[in-house]
Amino acid sequence: MKSWHKCAVFSAAIVLLAMSAQLSVAAPLPRLHISENHRFFVKADGSPFLYLADTAWGLFHFTREDADLYLKDRAAKKFTVIQATILHWNGLTAQNPYGATVFLDKDPTRPNEAFFQHVDYVVDKAESLGLYMALVPLWSRSYVTEKYSLLDKSSAFSYGKFLGRRYRDKPVIWILGSDYLADGVEDIWRELAAGLAEGDGGTHLKTYHPTSPRSSSQWFHNEAWLDFNMTQSGHRILNRNYELIAADYARTPVKPVVDGESTYENITDNLLTGPDVPRIQPYHVRRTAYCAFFAGAAGYAYGCDEVYGAESRRQTRPGDMSWKDALERPAASQMQHVRTLMESRPMLMLIPDQMLLYDDPMGTTERIQACRASDGSFAFIYTASGRNVKVRLRDRIYDKVSGQVTRAYWYDPRQGTSTLIGDFPKTPNGPADTRRGDVSREFTTPSSGPGNDWVLVLDDASKNYPAPGKRTP
Repeated sequence: MKSWHKCAVFSAAIVLLAMSAQLSVAAPLPRLHISENHRFFVKADGSPFLYLADTAWGLFHFTREDADLYLKDRAAKKFTVIQATILHWNGLTAQNPYGATVFLDKDPTRPNEAFFQHVDYVVDKAESLGLYMALVPLWSRSYVTEKYSLLDKSSAFSYGKFLGRRYRDKPVIWILGSDYLADGVEDIWRELAAGLAEGDGGTHLKTYHPTSPRSSSQWFHNEAWLDFNMTQSGHRILNRNYELIAADYARTPVKPVVDGESTYENITDNLLTGPDVPRIQPYHVRRTAYCAFFAGAAGYAYGCDEVYGAESRRQTRPGDMSWKDALERPAASQMQHVRTLMESRPMLMLIPDQMLLYDDPMGTTERIQACRASDGSFAFIYTASGRNVKVRLRDRIYDKVSGQVTRAYWYDPRQGTSTLIGDFPKTPNGPADTRRGDVSREFTTPSSGPGNDWVLVLDDASKNYPAPGKRTP
C-alpha cells in the first residue's frame, strides 16, 4: 500500500512538473497582417502592432550568452522587432562563435545546418521574449549588385525556399536587399521573394531595404510580393525622413511604410570621419522617430553605432564604448515612450495632417509634425525644439479635433510623462477666427531649445481617453 502511495505521489509530481514546464513556455507570437486600411500592421485578432525595431545586423555572430543578454535588454526596453542579417558583410568566410559559416564551401545552394541551428536558437529566444525577428537573407551591398551577384535566379529561389520552409512557423518578417540599389538585379530579388513564399506558403510579410535616401517603392511598390515599403533615410543630423514617408504614404496601391534605417545614436553625421565631425545625439534620434510615425509611418527602426554591427566593431575612436555599455545609451530607452504614446490612443485611426498647424511646420532640426485621428477624436503634434504650437482645431466648418471641449496635455519624449494643460471650450480665438470661422489655439511649451522636444496631445474631452504615459503631479 505504501509503495502504491509513493508511486502515485511521484506520478502526480511528474504531471505537475510537466504542467509547470508547459506554463513557463511563452505562447507563440501571433502572425502579422496588414490592416484593413493598408496603413498599419495588425495581429491575427486585428489588434494593432507597432513596428518598433532595434538594429543588430550582426546578431547571429554573437555567442548565445551575448544574444540572450542583448535580446533581454531590448525586450525590457519595449522594442517589438529585432532586425538582423543572416549572411552578414564578409559573411561567406566569417564563422559564427561556434565555427560555422552560413554556407558550405561558399555555395548558396548548400546552407550549413550548424549555422542555422544557431539562427534557430536566436529566433526562438526572441520569440520567448515577445520579439519578432526581421531577417535579412543576405547583405545586398556585398552579395547582390549590378556588378556581382552571389545568387542567380535559380539559387535565389532555392535559398528563399529553404528559409521560408525553415521559419514557416516562426514570428519573422523578411527584409530583402540591404543597403543597396536593386538596379539590374530586380529579378534576383523577385525570385528570392518567390522562394520565400513557396517555402512558407505566404505566411510572412516581406519588404526591401535600400540604400539612403531611398525607399523600396523606387523598384517594387506595384509588386504583390512587397507587403510594405521600407525607407532608409540615412545617418544625418539634417534628416528629412518625413518627406520619404509622406511620398510613400501618398502612393497607390496603399501600403504601410517603415523607416528601416535612420539616425543611429552616436554615429557620425553623414558617416564622415574626423575629430570635429558631430555625432547623432538622442534628441536627433527622437526627432526622426516621432516625425516618421506622425508623417504616416507604421514603423521605425532605432540603431546605435556600437551595437548594430557589434561583432565586427572595435573601440577605435574617441567617444566609442563597448556594445554592452552602449545598450544603455539614452535614446534606446526613450524609444519605448514613442510606443507608449502611440498605443495610448486608437492607433489604426491615425492620419498625418500638417494642416493642423496654423504656422510654419519648419524643417529638420526645428520640425513640427502633426497627425490626428481620422474621426478627430485626438491629435498628436511633435515640436522638435520646443517651439510654441498654434493649432487649427476647426478649419472653417471642418473639425480637426472633434467635440465641444478639447483636453490638452504635454507629453515628454525623454521621460514618457504627461502634464495636463487643461480643458478648453472650442470657441473662436480672436477677430481673425471669428471672421474666417476657424477655431485655433496657441500652446506654450514647458521648455525650448535643442533637446527640448515635446508632443502636444489634444483629445476630444468627451472621449475620456486616459492621460498618455505617466501623469506628473
